[in-house]
Amino acid sequence: MTTDALIDTPSQVIPSAETLGDEILKQINEQDVITLDGLIALMPEYSWNQIFHAVDCLARCRKIVLRRHRFEYTLFSTNFVA
Repeated sequence: MTTDALIDTPSQVIPSAETLGDEILKQINEQDVITLDGLIALMPEYSWNQIFHAVDCLARCRKIVLRRHRFEYTLFSTNFVA
C-alpha cells in the first residue's frame, strides 16, 4: 500500500466522552426517566460499554440518578420528582 493511499483514506471520527455525556443528558432531560436498555436502543452509534461508562461517570458526578431494580437499570433526571 502506498503512502498516498493511506493519506486519502477517510478516518473514522470517534466521538468524545463529553459529547456522549451531553447526548445522554439530553435524552434523560427530555424523558425524565429511561431504562439503560432504552437509552442504548436510542443511541445505536455507541457501544453498550461506551454508554454504560458515560452513565456511570454522570451518576458519580450527580448529574443523573442511577437506580438498579433486580436486573434493570433506570436513569432519572435530577429534576424528576417521584
